[in-house]
This record gives sequence, C-alpha cells and structure tokens, in this order.
Amino acid sequence: MKKTIFLNTFILLFLLLPPIFAQEKTGDDRHDKKEMIEQQLDEISVTATRIERKTVEVPASIAVVTKETLEDSKMHNIRDALIEVPGVQVQSKNGGYDSRLVIRGAGLKADYGVREIMVLLNGIPITDPDSFTRFDLIDSQQIERVEVVKGPNSTMWGTNAAGGVVNIITKTPLTEPESKIQAGVGNFNSRNLSLYHSGSAGESLLYSVSASHRSSDNSWRRWNTFSTNQYSIQPTFVLDDGTTIENYLSYSQADLQLPGSLDETMFKDYESTGEANDTSGLWRYSGRYSKSIFLSSKMSQDLGGYEFKPMVFFNKWEHHHPVYARINDADTMTYGMDLQLVKNQSFGDLTVGVTVRYDDQKTDYYEYSDVTTRTVTSGRGTAATTYNSIFSVNSDKTGDLIEKQTRATQLSGVYLQESLRPNENWVVDVGLRYDQVRFDIDGKLYRYFDSNNAAYVDCSATATECDDIAVSNHQYNIEKSYQAFSPRVGASYKITDGLHVFGNFGNGIQTPTEGEISENPDLKLVTVNNYEGGLKIRKSSWSMDGTFYQTYLENEVVTVLQEDGTTAYANAGKTEKRGVELNGTYRITVPLSIGGSLSLNDYKYTEYSEQVRSGRTLVNVDRSGNTLPYAPAVVYTTFIRYKSDSGLKFKFMTDSWGSYFVDSENSERYEGYSLVTSAMVGYEWDKLDVTFNVDNLTDKRYATEVKKSYGNKYYTPAAPRSFMLSAKYQF
Repeated sequence: MKKTIFLNTFILLFLLLPPIFAQEKTGDDRHDKKEMIEQQLDEISVTATRIERKTVEVPASIAVVTKETLEDSKMHNIRDALIEVPGVQVQSKNGGYDSRLVIRGAGLKADYGVREIMVLLNGIPITDPDSFTRFDLIDSQQIERVEVVKGPNSTMWGTNAAGGVVNIITKTPLTEPESKIQAGVGNFNSRNLSLYHSGSAGESLLYSVSASHRSSDNSWRRWNTFSTNQYSIQPTFVLDDGTTIENYLSYSQADLQLPGSLDETMFKDYESTGEANDTSGLWRYSGRYSKSIFLSSKMSQDLGGYEFKPMVFFNKWEHHHPVYARINDADTMTYGMDLQLVKNQSFGDLTVGVTVRYDDQKTDYYEYSDVTTRTVTSGRGTAATTYNSIFSVNSDKTGDLIEKQTRATQLSGVYLQESLRPNENWVVDVGLRYDQVRFDIDGKLYRYFDSNNAAYVDCSATATECDDIAVSNHQYNIEKSYQAFSPRVGASYKITDGLHVFGNFGNGIQTPTEGEISENPDLKLVTVNNYEGGLKIRKSSWSMDGTFYQTYLENEVVTVLQEDGTTAYANAGKTEKRGVELNGTYRITVPLSIGGSLSLNDYKYTEYSEQVRSGRTLVNVDRSGNTLPYAPAVVYTTFIRYKSDSGLKFKFMTDSWGSYFVDSENSERYEGYSLVTSAMVGYEWDKLDVTFNVDNLTDKRYATEVKKSYGNKYYTPAAPRSFMLSAKYQF
C-alpha cells in the first residue's frame, strides 16, 4: 500500500508540475535567464551547499572540471574528466563506462561501479538508495561540466554520500542554441559518434536532443569489448516570472564485457607483448548488458524572498549480469522526489528540504550452462558424495534458475542548512540532516554453488548450505532499517581579494548494500567523521587550492573468508585517513598555461582483526596499524596546455602513482607507475574542431591495480598506447 501511494504521488507531481506553472515568457526575460545560466556555468558551484556560490567561497574541498577541459578530451568515460582531480582515483578496465571511482579511499571495496560516493546527474541522484551507482546511463559526450565535493556530504545529500559527491552536468537548452556533430575513430576499432541540437519552439519552450554511440573491441585483451547507444531529449519551460522547469528523458543500451585479472605469468606476458590473451580464474565471462530509461523534472521558482526547487525522477533499468558462480537478471525501478526551499535573508540563506527515494528490484539468478565438468567424490564410505565439479566455464550462456529474490529499499530524509554572512569576509554554513533507510529482502533458493567442490547442488538433495541462509523451505526474509543524524559546520574567510581560507567538520553515514545485508543482516551502519581545512587562491594569472584532512571511520564493512572458501561481510574496527591535496594552474601567457595536482595519503587501520585461513581453520589476525591496500602514498599529475587565437592547441599531461600495499597484511608492495603520458593536439577552424588524443603515449606496460591473496598476486593491466582522431562541426 505504501509503495502504491508513493508511486501515484510521484507520477501526479511529475505530470502536474509543468502545466501548473506554464506561463508565457518574454524574449528579453528569456535572454536574461540564459545569461544567468551561462555565468553560473563559468563561476558558480551548487553541489556542496545546494545553493549558487562562487567556488572560492565554498567551505569545502571542491574541484570543478570545466567545459574547456572536457571539449579537448575524447570523453569515452568519466575517467577522462576526473583524472586530474587530486584525491580522486579513477580507472577503467577497457575505456568504457565501467570506471571505478575512489575518493580519499572511499569506494575501494567496489570491484566495479561506484560505492560510498553519491553521484548526481544535473543535481539529481542516480545513486541507488543502497549506495550502488552505475555509469550506464551517463552519455559522456554530452557532459558540460563536472563538480566533485571530496569528503562526507551526507548533511546535504543524505546517506551514502560518505566519501563525497560527484555532480555530472550535461549540456542544457538554457544556454545559446547549438547544433553539433562529432565523429571519432581510433585503434582497437574504437568509435565515437554523437549529435546534439538545441533550440526553441516559441517564447517559453526550449529544447535539446542528442544521440551518441561509443564502442571498442579492445583487441589487446581477451573478453574486453564494450558498446553503448544513448539518446536524450530535454524540453525546458522558461516562464515570464523567471521560473524554469527542466525536463530530461534519456534511453541507454550498454553492453560491457568485464575481463578478469591476470596471474603473474600472464602479466609478464602482457609486459613483453602488450597483449593479454588469457584471464585467471574460473569465472572469465563476466559482463554487464543493460537497458535503462531515466526521467526527471526539476523546477526553480522565485516566490518573493523564497526560492522553491522541487524535483522528481524515475529510473527503470534491467540488466543481464554474469558474475561469480551465477548470472543475474535484474529488473529495477528507482524513483524519488526532493522538495527544497531556500529563504533569502539579508544575513544569509536558510535551506530546508525533504527527500524520499525508493528502489524496487526483482532478480532471477541462473547457473552457467556452458561448462566442462569432471566427476569428483567428497568424503568416505557412506558419507561420500559425488559432484559434477566445474573444470572450466566456456561462455556466459544462461542455465537453470537457482534463486529468486526481490529487494525493496526506501530512503527518507529531512535537512536544513543556515548559510550566514556576518560581514563581507565571512561565510558560515551550519547544517543538519536526519535519514532513515529501510531494507526488505525476500528470496527463495532452488540450488546453490558449492565452492569447495566447484559444483551446483540442488537444495532438496543437500539442504545444509541452503538452510544456513533460509528460514524455512529454503525461503528467507530480511528486514533491516538504519537511522542517523548527519551534522556539518564549515566556514570560509576572505583574507584579501582572491585569497580565502576555510575549515569544516562533516559527518557521513554509509549503509551496507542490499547484497551485503543479504549475507549478514547484523551489519551496522558505517559512520565517517571528517575534519579539513585549506586555502583557495584566485588571481588573474594563477590559481591554487590546498587542503589537509583527517577522517575517522567506524564499522567499515569488509569481506570475511568462510570455512568453505566463500566470502561473507562483517563490520571491522576503525580506520584513520589523513592526507594533503594541492592543485594549481599558472598562466604564463594568454595561450600557455602549466599546472598539476598532488595527493599525499596516509590511510591506516587503527583497529582491525582480519580473519584468514590457517590450514583447515580460520584464525583472527590483528592488522591494527597496517596501511590500507590500494592506497598509494603519493599521486601526482602535471600538465602543459596551449590554445592560441589562431586555432592551434595542444596539451601534454603525466599521471604518476606511488607504491602501495597489495593486501591488508602489508606483505608486499606494488611499485606503482610514473609519468604515464597523454597528449592532445588539435586545430580549430571557425566551426570545425579537429583533435588527436593519445593515451599512454610511451606505451608503458603497467597494472592499474594489484591484489594478493594467499601468496598469489593478481594484476589488472592498464591499456597500452591508444589514440583517437575526432572532428566536431557546429552548424
């Protein structure tokens, strides 16, 4: 009943918002509104505080990737946009949309996708209520700007923004009308095609339409292709009182193969040949094949001293997802609303709001059918059991149904923030939010995968494993809820024009995912407390941001090895993260500038007992004081950029990672990599823009990640030299 009421209310609001406020708009007013939006894109950030503010006045560590930077990148994925942001680690296995995103260590445990970080599309959450984010529906060719807020921001954006917030802002019809076509080709059969057009239909209706295709067979590596087709339309109403109603509708079809890791021998072969023709492990045919529809509507209206900003959104997606031991077929609907009101005052602004989001997922799990098996016997005498043990998996062909599951997650929250301006030098933000997240998971097991014997087993034949996680008749129901307050306080002080210092304290909360709760319903809420301070400099020829931070994390969810060799999830102790981040740009002459970024990281377990296998038993080993794996102590980038009035432009950038530990034991380090170079050379003729982008210019053979487990190391290889020639034409 609650689901029906909420869904009906959502649909009613979505349908009624435009006609309720539909009025005519004069040409002059519309032009003024467009100028305001263009100015906002150039100088204003809205992500950290939910209100428009110059980035230099935001009391938080925030990075803005501008339109100029994005236009000169090939933009096959979000990595191309974020690689220069300090404190952000972003990698892609195949150059597709599968980018793995880590901000100050948050998101480390996700092998794919994004966790612990809130991702927004034009200010609207696309992160599921249980914290998982997919980039399937993001058309990277239409991105205008990206804002990154580092550190917990749960006060303004709710639970599961404990690691930070990334706001992806697309092109909008509110700017000047534009028509553009782009085509790009590269090695490994890479393709990049897109079309964008914006215009108006009368005085009050603006619109844009777009379409794009990206693909690559990535023939340097086995099982590594991707292809995506995306379409969108943005009808936008601009009313005569200055109100805007922006609507966004998109459809995406994305197919992605997820290659596994390489063992040491395979990685050495890659280092010598530049090709990875094999993959370690049994489950070598993982992938993600998805379709999604995303629909949103948001409004901004001036109510005489108040600014009303409601938004509603809906996302339906389905995916076929071969993973470890089973193939998932999921059908999911996520929808929600956020009603925000800003009171404009002479001494500051008061922001209050209400958020409701709901996620409803139905999943069928299947076994792999295209396998080679061999008969094995476990036990002796009358206790002996014969299994058809899987020797190899030959494809991702779907077999018999082994489990059915439904998951429902509801997030409700209320928030407020008072932004005070005691005088022209000070900005003080004080905020508080309350969130409640409820999980309801139901399922039934028919078969399960016995990892000890590498075989699928019928629950009716051997019910022990099934009954471990099922209540009766191999069925289970898990209900779990979390509640928490998230406070935040920050201040920015202008020392002189162009020089500001800031400091803040923020609290973040992170729920376990639905999958983790399915394995362990007793998991606790993860809490994050972050302290940071820094300075921001904005001068005519140079700019610099510097930040230091200290983060304390409790009840982090970690994987735990079970006696049968499988993994489960548990809360583990405390973690402390400390770091320094610097980034700056210096304009030597009008067309020539240099710059770079630097991150110094020190991430350690302060209390952590890891469960490991010793012979046939499991023992707890104290890892307190150890450094987190995949946390390089030093990461830095450098660049030089040139863009003249004659049309010639170029950019060279280097990316370097220091060494890091490959396991929680800190038994061994991977040396990292240094000075991996990318380059862009281009020329602009009037309406034609031609660029040539090269990644890994010197063709270095290195790993983007190395893990170690029970003496064995596993490598994720970086792509060899790749290039793309692109041409854009405006008409």
